[in-house]
Amino acid sequence: MRPLAQRERRLIALGILFVLAAIVVLGAILPLLGGMTARAIERGDLRETYVRNQRVLAGISVWRTQSVEQKASAAQYAMVAPTEPLAAELLKQRINRMMNEEGGVVQTISEIQGDAPEGWVKVRADLQLTIAQLYKTLARLESEAPYVVVGYLSVAADRASKTGHAAPMDVRIEVSAPVRIGQPA
Repeated sequence: MRPLAQRERRLIALGILFVLAAIVVLGAILPLLGGMTARAIERGDLRETYVRNQRVLAGISVWRTQSVEQKASAAQYAMVAPTEPLAAELLKQRINRMMNEEGGVVQTISEIQGDAPEGWVKVRADLQLTIAQLYKTLARLESEAPYVVVGYLSVAADRASKTGHAAPMDVRIEVSAPVRIGQPA
């Protein structure tokens, strides 16, 4: 084997130096910089989390006030009764009382058992009402607490079409309401 020329030795030395520099850069400097970058990103995320948590903590007093207000008005949005069957009975009585006050005729009122979601009661009523009585009944259901959901309304005006003038209509209505178990206030 022949000895290497000065130029070849310099090229090999530069190649070895380049490889050693690449090993140092890839093996030590890039991981170090990558770790610093990752920690900087993590610090930024933690800073954002801290600021968000401070905003949440600042809102706790407002949420407490709103919670107290909601507890005070909960009876407006649910039937309050010791049990669900008693809540259904209260809903039936409410419809019966409204019909007596509006002058309508109650044919039947019954609880619908399997159709209501958990924590709700549902009542079906077959009534005879004039158009004015129906309007007043729906307005009262909409505006009087505890608020209820009218899930079904069917109106049959067969007598009016036969006689040619206004007559009481057959109305079927299904009303449901959430139930809050407890003692009425």
